[in-house]
Amino acid sequence: MNCVTNSSQFDAFNLEKSMILPPNGRDLPTAMSTSPCGSFHVAHGSKLTSFDWSLSRKSTTIDSLLALSSSTVAAGATDFSGLQILDLEKGSVGETLNWENVTKSASTVQAIGASSEYLFTSFGSIRRNSNCIMVYDLNNSLNVVTKVGHNEIFGADIASAIPATKLQWLPSHNLLMASGSHSSLSGVSGRIQFWDIRSSNLVLEIKEKDDCFADITFIDALSAMFKVGVNSGEVFFGDLRSMNDDISWICVGEEKRNVSGKKGVGCRIKGHGSHVFCSKGAKLELWSEVLMNREDTPENRYKDRVLRRNTVGHSREIDAKKHH
Repeated sequence: MNCVTNSSQFDAFNLEKSMILPPNGRDLPTAMSTSPCGSFHVAHGSKLTSFDWSLSRKSTTIDSLLALSSSTVAAGATDFSGLQILDLEKGSVGETLNWENVTKSASTVQAIGASSEYLFTSFGSIRRNSNCIMVYDLNNSLNVVTKVGHNEIFGADIASAIPATKLQWLPSHNLLMASGSHSSLSGVSGRIQFWDIRSSNLVLEIKEKDDCFADITFIDALSAMFKVGVNSGEVFFGDLRSMNDDISWICVGEEKRNVSGKKGVGCRIKGHGSHVFCSKGAKLELWSEVLMNREDTPENRYKDRVLRRNTVGHSREIDAKKHH
């Protein structure tokens, strides 16, 4: 902009609006910057939109990314429609996948996940009156395989109004785990669903209310779910071998800590092999199972489990906690 405009020609009392630059999405701009080459950059929400020197071309950095291969990435955002399949070698959008509800309104991307065969995308309508998880075939030109968890919201059905904001494939169970939560004046509630893609049936649903998850993950090597409590900020695990809705969450952190407030907001949890990583602000916790001298049988695998915590951040501490 400063390459084509001489600031000395500005008349403070004779300025007119000549152009409107609309960034993608609904978030208002929070910061703006220009470069010496004339490009213009706008930060809005969790996105960054850049305009070239002519202000005629723009590109947006979006907030949901999943690498499908070394040259292909799936990208989406929660405030403008469509899942974009990006070709990194060409530097362009190869395809855009969309889902329309019964009212034909546009839908935004809430979460992305994948297995070796399928691409999973959670869509929510921009009117927030419907949501759905679409399943695409990664090995067949991203053709639609099926859809699960389709909800058209009418009235005050809060549960069906919660879209899945995290998708994870469970290889050992051949199930898709879809989780989402909702915050209200009465607190945070959520649900965890397990879908059989082959039959499109819901196998199991776990409803969360007391210290609902701020984030959740499944560790295949341990056959267990791990979550961060949104109120306590502590890590919990649940045995998923029996696949029933009567799951007992076992705290692996400081179980007696006060759960008032929302200490878990912004925390993230991720599994790698048999390890669990949990970020809490500037601190990162690594939880690992300590192997004990006991017979490795299905009955003993979760009995007297010992997990050790290593903390990296403001302080370093190593804790071992035994659970029964």
